[in-house]
Amino acid sequence: MMSTSFDEGEVERIPLCLRSEWSHAQPLPQDYGPNLVVSIAYRDEFRETMEYFHAIYAANEQSYPALEFTTEAIGMNPDNFLTSNFNPRQNLLFFSLPHMSSSSDEDEVERIPLCSRPEWSDVQPLPQDDGPNPVVSIAYRDEFRETMDYFRAIYAADERSCRALELTTEAIGMNPGNYTVWHFRRLVLESLNANLHEERDFVDRITFQNSKNYQIWHHRRWLAEKLGTEAANRELEFTKQVFALDAKNYHTWSHRQWVLESLGGWENELEFCCELLEDDVFNNSAWNQRYFVITRSPLLGGLQAMRDSEVRYTSKIILADPHNESPWRYLRGLYKGEIQMLISDNKVPELCLKVLEINKSNLFALSLLLDLLSRGHQPSDELRAIIGALRSSQDIAGTHGLAATLCLVLEAVDPMRSSYWAWRRTNLPTGVC
Repeated sequence: MMSTSFDEGEVERIPLCLRSEWSHAQPLPQDYGPNLVVSIAYRDEFRETMEYFHAIYAANEQSYPALEFTTEAIGMNPDNFLTSNFNPRQNLLFFSLPHMSSSSDEDEVERIPLCSRPEWSDVQPLPQDDGPNPVVSIAYRDEFRETMDYFRAIYAADERSCRALELTTEAIGMNPGNYTVWHFRRLVLESLNANLHEERDFVDRITFQNSKNYQIWHHRRWLAEKLGTEAANRELEFTKQVFALDAKNYHTWSHRQWVLESLGGWENELEFCCELLEDDVFNNSAWNQRYFVITRSPLLGGLQAMRDSEVRYTSKIILADPHNESPWRYLRGLYKGEIQMLISDNKVPELCLKVLEINKSNLFALSLLLDLLSRGHQPSDELRAIIGALRSSQDIAGTHGLAATLCLVLEAVDPMRSSYWAWRRTNLPTGVC
């Protein structure tokens, strides 16, 4: 809903109040409560967009215009949890249930009750048994209660049929976290020798809708195991699509690592990590994956073979933004279990010195140098000189060793942890510089 000015090459937004498809909606202003302290100066287009969103959200309007509208709202604020998770994005984009009849006049979907479907006429529903004295009975929706009553009946009878498979589809649509339904679905799929590629398409749709659901990812793993190595590339590509929505989804990262170790696909994984870090160098998940690749990939030779190149790569990123903690942590991890190598590798203290030349109060460089000296690193003349300059810049009186001086500097530049650095200073190993 934009008009383009060809003279200026700019795109002009058409206000919602002028769009015919939204003439039925009454904007709902944001409620700041009775005691507003500071009113945020929202742009007019953002304020209008969110007021219309509040209206359709309150009405739970699940329509294609609502879907398009969430796209516009997310474009203005991608971090808005409500707009990203509002049902139209899920129900219309990713999921559809069987046994639905459509009303063309209103374009609405109406569920046909199981008791009205001829193929279920021979089944006696099995109600949930809450015991003789239920404390708090859950107010299930009628369609959910009926679906689960029929599911319990076929589960008790161990009926592994096509209609049983369809029923698990409905039950999963109502509650994707029901592990019993997922378990029975796998039994049915195996008994029917079902097309697992079609099953994977089904799981694709609902994974986007429930990307942090344990049962779904477990089912994906089962499918991938059944399909074998042919599933590797598709599973890796699918996780990329999920990362586009949530780059730090633990379930997705765990699944990707399992795919790599079980089915293969290592060839382009390090390059993939580079792409993610180019997009967001603060992405801890991408750094973790990079470490996973260099230590686990059978194609790279292990950490020892990759250490020098990884130190160079990490150093460039640190110098570009010395305040980013992620690459500093990664750098330390490159020497995990190799303390003597860390102490003797001059590339690490040289990097710290370069950073301190840019910013003398960089916590990560100072603390890493302190750890090196505490472990027995023999300082160069350049390191002695820069610590001397730090002593002067912080007006540190008295005679102190290099490590103790770093502790005093850290006490000054990191007041939140000053007590910790003071403790480090009083507990330095004997004989350190």
